Amino acid sequence: MALTTNFNYLQPTGFKLVIDRKNYPNLEFFCQDFTHAGVIMNSADIGYKKIAAIPFIGDKLTYNEMLANIILDEDMKSYIEMHNWMRRILDQDNVTPLDRFKNATQRPPSQSDITLSILNSANNAVAQITYRDSIPVALTDIQFQATSGAESFLTFGASFRFTYFDIKIFNPTTGAITDSFDVTGSVTG
Repeated sequence: MALTTNFNYLQPTGFKLVIDRKNYPNLEFFCQDFTHAGVIMNSADIGYKKIAAIPFIGDKLTYNEMLANIILDEDMKSYIEMHNWMRRILDQDNVTPLDRFKNATQRPPSQSDITLSILNSANNAVAQITYRDSIPVALTDIQFQATSGAESFLTFGASFRFTYFDIKIFNPTTGAITDSFDVTGSVTG
């Protein structure tokens, strides 16, 4: 007996990215593709008699960078938003969302939560991945080319680091939202 009752496959176009709409509205609108960050659990190798190594469970998770490919609009607003975010981080002390309220500052926070909504075949959200305390760490090159024959649009890549991510699962029947993390080891949702 199968554990799942939904045999529809997840579509690669079924996503929506949300990055602090107030400060970065163009980034989420022009995002073309997004790569979810991989997770690595370190393991220690323990030597035992004539066996080269026995893997032993790790004690921390390492998250790879998440990657977004963003269309470059004619006014370059999406690129300017990313570039300004990176420069602002360098030009100021770390500003947390809480600091903004304590000091009545109008500057955007250094970090921002980024939310990836996973959409089903009916374009309804079935899950959300929230990357906590995200910061941009790289912008890729933009290649202008005078000899391009076919109409194509320029894009640029953006890499983000983050503290950790949460996954929430939506139940389409009941509308309930559950965390996917369960210390007992079972997957909820």
